[in-house]
Amino acid sequence: MRCRFADWKGWNAIICTQGPYEMVIGISAGPRILYFGYAGGRNFLYEDHTDFGVGEWRMCGGHRFTVAPESDRSYEPDNESCEVEVRESEVQVRARQRDDGTRLSITVSPSKQGFDILHTLENFGALAWEGALWAITCVPRSDFFYGSCPTSEVHFWPGTDPSDWQHANGLLTVGPGAFRGKAGWYSVVPSLTVARQQHVFRITHPDPSVAGNCVDQGSNTEIFVCADYAELETLGEKMMVAPGQSTSHRQCWRLLQEQTDY
Repeated sequence: MRCRFADWKGWNAIICTQGPYEMVIGISAGPRILYFGYAGGRNFLYEDHTDFGVGEWRMCGGHRFTVAPESDRSYEPDNESCEVEVRESEVQVRARQRDDGTRLSITVSPSKQGFDILHTLENFGALAWEGALWAITCVPRSDFFYGSCPTSEVHFWPGTDPSDWQHANGLLTVGPGAFRGKAGWYSVVPSLTVARQQHVFRITHPDPSVAGNCVDQGSNTEIFVCADYAELETLGEKMMVAPGQSTSHRQCWRLLQEQTDY
């Protein structure tokens, strides 16, 4: 994997290249993954230009790492520069330490057909931290996307019309439109896919979890949609992290060139 520092659309960033695959990680804030795709190709991630935010926090699009269940601490501002460490086979980008003593980081390493991302929370505080790790990837609403959903127990958030969602053949797909909604469910191996012509972007979370330990009514896989973008989300189990300890959440990002039957 080759890494170089660069300016990317106004961001200080590090660009990681692995064969034909490229990832851009924003380091002037975040960390945020801003681009994922084939080098020189179209971005599979959504780029936000609306300045949407919650308080001082800004969405920015792309991929972000936060904590669940959803609360004010899920939207703690991450607008400061990150620390970067480039190693022989990986790059780690660490945010500033939060007020509660925790510190979030992502570590990106190369893999066949893409990259692996390790999301880590370290607890430098005086008290134990409790919660779950939450990895959120924004993609354009115009793309076709779905999640592997082997269960009949799908939780729809208030205000969501289930008729806009199709559940068949072990997949949950979302119909076209400008509506808002969110669904969540449990999967032994969460898998979320974006299909664009013959190109497929697939996110998996390969580490096992127990439904009873998941914070969103047993969900470890979630999709949120609105008019402009969708959020493809995986969550870890609820954890207790003692001072001086850490916990991690892994995702595998792959780009595949295949004809997919929807």
